[in-house]
Amino acid sequence: MLFINNWYVAAPAAEVGDRPLRRRILGADLVLFRDADGVIHCLSDLCVHRGASLAGGLCTGGRIVCPQHGWEFDGDGRCALIPAGIRNPTEPPKRARVPAYPVQEKYGLVFVFLGDQDETQRPAIPDIMPEWDSGDWHSGLIVREKDVNYIRMIENYNDPCHVHYVHEFAKWLPKGVTIVDHELTEHYLKAWHAAWDTQGNYGDSAGLLMEYHVVGCVSRNTNYQPDYPPQIVTAFVTPVDEHNTLIHMALLMPKGEITARDGSRVRGATAEEHAQLLALTRDVVMDEDYAVLKTTRPVQAARPSEELLVETDRTLLQARRMTLAFAQRQGTIDRRAWRELADEQIRVLPCPAHRSDPKNWVHKTVPLLPCGPATAIQASA
Repeated sequence: MLFINNWYVAAPAAEVGDRPLRRRILGADLVLFRDADGVIHCLSDLCVHRGASLAGGLCTGGRIVCPQHGWEFDGDGRCALIPAGIRNPTEPPKRARVPAYPVQEKYGLVFVFLGDQDETQRPAIPDIMPEWDSGDWHSGLIVREKDVNYIRMIENYNDPCHVHYVHEFAKWLPKGVTIVDHELTEHYLKAWHAAWDTQGNYGDSAGLLMEYHVVGCVSRNTNYQPDYPPQIVTAFVTPVDEHNTLIHMALLMPKGEITARDGSRVRGATAEEHAQLLALTRDVVMDEDYAVLKTTRPVQAARPSEELLVETDRTLLQARRMTLAFAQRQGTIDRRAWRELADEQIRVLPCPAHRSDPKNWVHKTVPLLPCGPATAIQASA
């Protein structure tokens, strides 16, 4: 199941420069580049002339230049110059344009809105990580691509009980948690997973505060342990396609003393402690998750009737249902129909200009499923 009309993280902002950067999201090829003013743009990567990859070209004068015949496209996706083949090179046909997708920079990341909703309809990127720009927190970013379905990855970040068993560093943490302080809205989920002590008691001193926003497919986990600085792990999950996921994971620890969840004062972390957490997560923890997720079946999320879920799976299941319901409202891609067309026809993700000006396009948009979320999983498998 892949769905449009959502914000997805495409790359760290620092990676987008004066050379085109190719990305695949939702099974579609895209290209990112900065114009002469440093503004980032995102276009469909396929030139409307002969289908060449624009990412193989260069950027000049704020435009991206196709490597095959030199056609130049601006940040709005319109061809501004056809150097050869027409009488007036600076007046290309109206159909000489490629889809352009809205872009925002936030938290040092490039968010791309892939869909045809206009500015008044688009959901806002959630303010889930205000600490990133405060200067009061140690911060670091890890980028990984894994051949695991993105729904499975989202569920992993909303599953508190796997930590003790999957991750070697966490064997000393309590095995059990109790879900309290639970909040659920249409787009947002938050729950405090209070850790048990040796007598089976729980409270506010130790546990995991889990948050999930379906807008941006982002999970934030704040780990509280007595007498130790809290750690914030925020994972932005981007579906490359049904079988591959791009993860941008931010890790933060406070530089100075901070108030913990239970009201106590906890010391800040040293730069060395944060660097150790970053290295451990990058070199060990993410691979431990991958080893389990890679062999989990089915590849995409199972139906609840095919799983024996328990109380501590509540947030995992709610994150799944929230994502499926959002996909139904926003538009689910019919991947089976798209695959049947792929060898002979080009299909692109819809952009806002498709809705405001539906004519004068060379490439048609991807087929969508006219069905609910449960059927969508089955039809797109």
